Amino acid sequence: MKVVLRRLLITSIAVLLLAGPATAGTIIVKLHFVPGKLTSSNVRMVLGADTQVRVPLKIADARGNGNGWTLKASVPVTVTSITVSCAANSTCTLPKIASQPSGHIVLTAAKGTGMGIMNVVVTLSATSQTAVSFAVS
Repeated sequence: MKVVLRRLLITSIAVLLLAGPATAGTIIVKLHFVPGKLTSSNVRMVLGADTQVRVPLKIADARGNGNGWTLKASVPVTVTSITVSCAANSTCTLPKIASQPSGHIVLTAAKGTGMGIMNVVVTLSATSQTAVSFAVS
């Protein structure tokens, strides 16, 4: 009985391997990518008078259109330095500065740059105590 079952099993496997697929054809898979959002970390702080403050921000541009973006402060600020790096486990395109910081504008990323997730550290100086928050658009 074991020999008969073994032969039947071997024959069945051989038939399946040699038969190939039951039908041949083309499988069409349609993909649709949904663009993400442009976001920044929600940082609010109070700048002290006559001080410099390093502000760590995270900016994520997942829109996929390469339109660039502008980081703005809620009040006019003096930017003394900006450093940008790709966030861990992110493939990003670092922003190229399209215009210098001025008033509310902290950083403007040129078209085709500033995509992915980035760590941005902005150093601000203040002459009087003021509260500041940031937004990206």
